[in-house]
Amino acid sequence: MRNASHLASDLYRPLIANVLLPAAAMLALLFHILIALPPPVTAQQWRLGRATYYGAPESFAQTFDPVRGEGSFGILAYGSCGFTNSDGTIPFPSDAVAASADQNPDYAGSCGRCYAVRCKEGLVLNNNGDPVSLNATADQGGLLYLPSISRTLTDTYGRTFPGNPAEAQGELYVQCYDPNRQIIVRIIDTCPCTQVLPDGAPGVAPGGEVRQQNVCCRGPAGIAHYDLSYYVFEQLAHPLFGRIMLQFRAVDCDSGAPLPTYVPGYISKTDIYQDGTKPGWNWFTYSASYQQYAVPGIAPDGAAATCVQLAQEGGLSFAVVQGTAEGLQPFTGVTAVEVWLKSDAQITDITLTSTPQGQLPNMKVFIYNFETKNYCNRDLRTGNYTPTATAPGDWFQLTMPFADFSCDYDGALPTQVDRIDFQNPTDLPALICLAGLRLLR
Repeated sequence: MRNASHLASDLYRPLIANVLLPAAAMLALLFHILIALPPPVTAQQWRLGRATYYGAPESFAQTFDPVRGEGSFGILAYGSCGFTNSDGTIPFPSDAVAASADQNPDYAGSCGRCYAVRCKEGLVLNNNGDPVSLNATADQGGLLYLPSISRTLTDTYGRTFPGNPAEAQGELYVQCYDPNRQIIVRIIDTCPCTQVLPDGAPGVAPGGEVRQQNVCCRGPAGIAHYDLSYYVFEQLAHPLFGRIMLQFRAVDCDSGAPLPTYVPGYISKTDIYQDGTKPGWNWFTYSASYQQYAVPGIAPDGAAATCVQLAQEGGLSFAVVQGTAEGLQPFTGVTAVEVWLKSDAQITDITLTSTPQGQLPNMKVFIYNFETKNYCNRDLRTGNYTPTATAPGDWFQLTMPFADFSCDYDGALPTQVDRIDFQNPTDLPALICLAGLRLLR
């Protein structure tokens, strides 16, 4: 005979079944919906890195160059990403820029990309993941221990060196100003593992030199390395430390929001130049007597435009460094190149300039692989295209079909090209401004 509890369960079983069966069906439906949805996009977590700095002020150069060598701190301008105006200035705040080591996993396409960085208090590690020895040679990843030369040198805020608690042990323990403070930096240069220095550079032997920068090389511990501007570094820790451990992650340059992936790194595959270059793209000129990365407010939409004066075969170029890497390949699937152009000349005399005021500049445009120098089969002339739009200020918008470039052989296929140039094809000066450079798909 069943007891009362069994009887009660029998009485409620029809009711429970009527409730649970629809619930089970709903759960099954929900399960199928969830597995059909794409996986959620998650933000990057903080990663372990290390940093040195460059572009130190004159007080540091005067103090340490006699020991380290002339020009040992380098300069912020004329870096591997370009980004230098004709007056020698960079177009970004000096306290918000950095160089990426060329052996970092996401180095490809790093020009113009942004990272949030914050100081990680503790012992500084070498490429093997061991504490750095203050007595290590350069081959062992050692750097001159700056407090051995001066302990009294202050930073630009007048702050003194707080001391290295691990100095007696021959190690470097960094005391951060605020381990929770993060600074967003933009990549404008490279920290090369193997540095090729030309003849005539400060502190370089006649004929040039090739130097190994162990700190910028990737070792067994897989620690990423960044060369911060001095003015970033001194916000995180005192510059006399020379090196610090970092936590870093790639972020959106405008909002500071963490990006979802680390490798491959993010690059813009639509806008190349819109109020400045977009992440992944460098900006260079050659044979230019004038170049301004961003002239505010003159583009058709009120944004900045870039303006240059080019001699014969001088050019303005945009490239993704190592852009053929898997996941980058900016020209894959592109159907057209769209751009706004205008003459920046103040004269109409065609015997003095190839870009008379008020007329569409007739520039040579070509696409190729920067690393291998394999060019698409056809160069285009902007003057051969009918503008798709015009705007006040004598702006002309062009849409050039990508097929016209004939990137159709192995070595210069759409997956294998990473640079576009606008070049002066005449022997007269070309003065142009460019805005709204986009890849259409």
